[in-house]
Amino acid sequence: MKNIIEIKNLKKQFGNNIVLKNVNFSVKKGEIISIIGSSGSGKSTLLRCINLLEIPDDGNIYYNNRNILDKKTNLNNLRSEVTMVFQSFNLFNNMTVIENMTLAPIKVLKIDEERAIMLANKNLEKVGMLDFANQSVKTLSGGQKQRVAIARALSMNPKVLLFDEPTSALDPETVGEVLSVIKDLADDGITMVIVTHEMAFAKEISDRIVFMDEGIIAEEGTPDEIFSNPKNQRTKEFLKRFNS
Repeated sequence: MKNIIEIKNLKKQFGNNIVLKNVNFSVKKGEIISIIGSSGSGKSTLLRCINLLEIPDDGNIYYNNRNILDKKTNLNNLRSEVTMVFQSFNLFNNMTVIENMTLAPIKVLKIDEERAIMLANKNLEKVGMLDFANQSVKTLSGGQKQRVAIARALSMNPKVLLFDEPTSALDPETVGEVLSVIKDLADDGITMVIVTHEMAFAKEISDRIVFMDEGIIAEEGTPDEIFSNPKNQRTKEFLKRFNS
């Protein structure tokens, strides 16, 4: 299977804080990768670099063999194909669910309103939120908002879905409903890169686990290799709580 994303010698710093140090990373088409590690290890920054929400200081990022750091890259086109689901949902609270769902497909993908609504309804149904289509976003629970955010991302017909801590802003009782939606997407064969602190979920869903520590990829492997037999001392320390 060919790489859909390839990252070479990626560096990023904020002021004097070097967040990514020569990171090399690739994602195959259809692969599900979970990125784990302590807070501040560079996980979210790496994810945000993949669709240029953060611009790296050095290195290269290839998407479908094209260097997206080329000045000719159309950001809207890139983000419609490599789409981010944020921990804080990033929905428009002053709009209804269906208005949130159809805005980008109409504006960015240039599809007509009727088709955008059909697409929105299909994806809302997929995440169990069709009954809420005409409700104001501000009336929804956190878990419901995140499911709408996932459905909105799907309406861009993405090739890659990036999840940045998709459950970290949720109440414990709504975490399960969002993880269940992501598991269903995994069964559909969509390529996903997930930054998560939900270890049992990462172990169950992933083809590959990437452990980051202090701006580098310290270790990567299958869920079995990482959770049952980690080689790196920092990985062992990080997972001690989960494995005990």
